[in-house]
Amino acid sequence: MSVKWIEITITTAPPAVEAIANILLECRTGGIVEKHPASGTVVLRGYLPVGPASDVTLAAIKRRVRALPAFHLDIGAGRIDTRSVEDSGWAHAWKMHFKPFAVGNRIWIKPTWDEQPVPPGRLVIELDPGMAFGSGLHPSTQLCLRVLEERLVPGSRVVDVGTGSGILAIAAAKLGAAAVTAFDTDPVAVAVARENVRHNGVGSQVDVEHGALLDRVQERADFITANLTADIHFDLLPAVSGHLAPGGLLAASGIVDTRVLEVRAVAAAEGLVVVEERHDAEWRCLVLTRR
Repeated sequence: MSVKWIEITITTAPPAVEAIANILLECRTGGIVEKHPASGTVVLRGYLPVGPASDVTLAAIKRRVRALPAFHLDIGAGRIDTRSVEDSGWAHAWKMHFKPFAVGNRIWIKPTWDEQPVPPGRLVIELDPGMAFGSGLHPSTQLCLRVLEERLVPGSRVVDVGTGSGILAIAAAKLGAAAVTAFDTDPVAVAVARENVRHNGVGSQVDVEHGALLDRVQERADFITANLTADIHFDLLPAVSGHLAPGGLLAASGIVDTRVLEVRAVAAAEGLVVVEERHDAEWRCLVLTRR
């Protein structure tokens, strides 16, 4: 049976792009399509599943976007348009805007339907994001991918919290992780991630499970990836020390610059030390270890 989604299109100005993208991601609108139809104008598009809570969520998105000028962010036209689409309409939108691209020195991300030649020497990750966040287009995801590329030790045990499409789990496996356990609370994301793992041929290394944060983690991990919002990091950080092996690392991404000091403070209170802070535009990724 076909599932319907609400397509949300927001026309804004560049200064408000990161804030609006964060609003959409926090409301679980899946991957975001970003277009620049004219100078000074940006169009952001996300997809919200139709359900009992969709009207409330949509109203919250509209309210938060319209409140941004109070924080001295120019939202330009600030126009919010919505329409109902079928699954096929959402998939078509991704195929129009999701093109192959490089991340770091080794990773090449491409949609499953693209048949262009891959540059030599690249580790290929083929994705069909479905309705799960994690196409690799968002700066927060790319920050995590670069940390994995540069800091993951082959043979490591990895846990990916809030896996979305499974992109970070797949990258970890292709970069040499011995075992990766990926969790998400969204059943749709779990299904999408499992299919992407199978398609990329890393099913022997990656296990995707339904679960919240680190609740179901049994063994200590050498590396934890968590591309989440700041508020969810506040719930995650108290559990990290008990699940991170000595010398292990946590890549905590998805943090907007206005919240990074709060996250640092909570991390310090939980016995975690920041060994590196990376940034891309307004997004931050903290690399932490146990004190």
